[in-house]
Amino acid sequence: MKKFLIALAAISLAACSGEVNHSEGDVSHAGHQMDEGMVISSARVLPPFPGRDTAAGYMSITNHSKTDDKLVSVTSPISGAVEIHSHMEDNGVMKMRQVDGIEIKAGETVELKPGSFHLMMFKANLPEGQEDVSVTLNYEKAPSVTMIVPVDGRGAEKAGSAHEDHGSGTKDN
Repeated sequence: MKKFLIALAAISLAACSGEVNHSEGDVSHAGHQMDEGMVISSARVLPPFPGRDTAAGYMSITNHSKTDDKLVSVTSPISGAVEIHSHMEDNGVMKMRQVDGIEIKAGETVELKPGSFHLMMFKANLPEGQEDVSVTLNYEKAPSVTMIVPVDGRGAEKAGSAHEDHGSGTKDN
C-alpha cells in the first residue's frame, strides 16, 4: 500500500508539472528528456457547465516508442462513461462523433483539443471545489496509466467549443 501511495504521489506531481511518461509506468517532470513510451502533456479536465453533467478532457499524447499504438479507451471515477470523440463532416456540417480510438504513430503527437479529438465525460460527478481528477488511459500496446489531471476553470470555456455542444449529456450518434 505504501508503494502505491508513493507512486500515486509521483504521478500527481508529474500531472501538475504538465508531463507524464508512462513507457513502463514511469513518471517524469517537464523539461526532462524522454526517449521512449507514451508521454502525456497539457492534460486538463473542464468541468460541466452549471446545470449540466458532461465534462471534457484535453491533452497532448506523444508516442516516443518505435511502434505505432492506439488509445482505445479512457475511464475516470468521476464519470459514468468516458468516450473518445472527434469532429467529422456530415453533409457539409461539422458534428462530433464517438470514435473507437485514436491512432498515435511512432514519433508523432496527437492533440486532444476543442474542434478535434477530445474526451467526453458523461454523468460527471465533480463536486464544487475539486481541483483534480483521476483519469486512466488504455492503449492497444502500451501499458495503461492512471494520472491525476487538474480541473481547469469551472465552466469558463469559450462559447462554441466541443465541451459546450455536448453539455446535455446526450449523444447524437
